[in-house]
Amino acid sequence: SPVIWKDRLCLMHCVRPASGGTKEDYYLSLRDAENGNEIAKFATGYGLACAFVNDGVFYAFASRFENDNWNDVTMFKSADLVNWESKRVIEQDPSEHLFNSSVCKDADGFAMSYETNDPAYPAFTVKFARSSDLANWTKVDGPVFGKKRYTACPCIRFANGSYYMMYLEHREPRWYFETYIARSKDLKNWELAAANPVLAPDEIDDGINASDPDIVEIGGKTRVYYAVGDQLKWMNIKYVEFSGSMADFFDGWFKNGAVADKR
Repeated sequence: SPVIWKDRLCLMHCVRPASGGTKEDYYLSLRDAENGNEIAKFATGYGLACAFVNDGVFYAFASRFENDNWNDVTMFKSADLVNWESKRVIEQDPSEHLFNSSVCKDADGFAMSYETNDPAYPAFTVKFARSSDLANWTKVDGPVFGKKRYTACPCIRFANGSYYMMYLEHREPRWYFETYIARSKDLKNWELAAANPVLAPDEIDDGINASDPDIVEIGGKTRVYYAVGDQLKWMNIKYVEFSGSMADFFDGWFKNGAVADKR
C-alpha cells in the first residue's frame, strides 16, 4: 500500500507466509519506497492492510489472521510510528470473514470499502462503511458491490464528486484476473468504465494476474501499484505511472462512456 509520509513515498508491506505459520509471522512493515529501508514494524498478527495519512497521523486498517482465516478490520494509528493505538472498527457478521480494505477521504468524512466472503453472495464481494473521525465506523446498510460475481481487493478513492473503486474481476471460465474500475455518487449505484480493464496480465512475467491495486499521487504523477502472479504459489509487485493527477487518471477511464453495473 503506497502512502506519503513526511513528504516521502513509502510502501506498507503486509508480511506473511504463503499459508499457515504463527501469529508472529504476520505483521506490517512501513518502508521507504526508493531504498527499501524499514521505517516501522507493527501490527503483529495482521495483514491484508491499507495505509492512510490524515492530519499528520499515520493509519493502517488491517485484518487479523486467526484460526487460519482473516477476521474483522482493525485500525492502527500513530503520530510518530513508535507509539501505536489500535481499535477494532469493523466486526464481521457471524457467517463471514473480512479480507482487504481501503479507505479514502470524501466530502462528508471518510469512506471504507472492504472485502467479504459473505455466503449470501459469491466470494468475494465488497461492502462499505462511513466515518467522521477514522476511529468510529458505521456499516452502510444495503449496498453490496458484486452480488452476482467475484469482486475482490477493492481500492476506493473520492474525486470529481464521485467515488472511484478499482477492484479485481475473475475472468471466467479461465483462471485469469484483471483489475477493473467502477464509479458511484452514493456507494449504492455503480457504473463500469467502458474502457475496462485498467490492468491486465499482458507481460511475460505477469502470470495470469493483475490484482490488489493501490494508488498514490506524488510530484504531479499518479502511480498504481499492483500484484502479478498465479493466484496460487507466487507473486510480485509492480507499478505503472500516469503523467497527471489522480482525478484526471480516474476521469480518463470514463471518457468513452460507462455502463450501469447490474451484475
